[in-house]
Amino acid sequence: MRNLLILAVLALAACQPTPPPAPTISMTQAATPSSSMAALINQQRAANGLGPITEDARLSNASRRHAQDMVANDYFSHRGLNGSDLSSRARAAGYTCVAAENIAWGQRTEADVMTAWMNSPGHRRNILLRDAQQFGIGRFDNHWVMLLGRGC
Repeated sequence: MRNLLILAVLALAACQPTPPPAPTISMTQAATPSSSMAALINQQRAANGLGPITEDARLSNASRRHAQDMVANDYFSHRGLNGSDLSSRARAAGYTCVAAENIAWGQRTEADVMTAWMNSPGHRRNILLRDAQQFGIGRFDNHWVMLLGRGC
């Protein structure tokens, strides 16, 4: 009888549904914008009499992390939920002379996000900063972050 009771308990335990795994964000949701973003940025700069800027991996890394954090934690802001700002995020990635940050949400292509930024006075001003020498771009789902730096 005791063996039968143990067997019944084990059988019931085996039939319990396993809880679903906690939701996670797959890195496949992270998109690395192509080099065409550099072309789009530099096209706008050239049209306004400014020289080209180049992509910096540290700024792109900080940008991707912020975009991913906004998606993972369902917010949209220049200030991270941990209190970070563009300067602290850039420093954490090893870049010390960040100048500006653009964020966007919902655009599906690089051309769409560049159009939106160029139609916004503040974002346009950032893209056309005279002392900007480098940029970083990050995208996660349809959240975009661009950091502009002074090349330090």
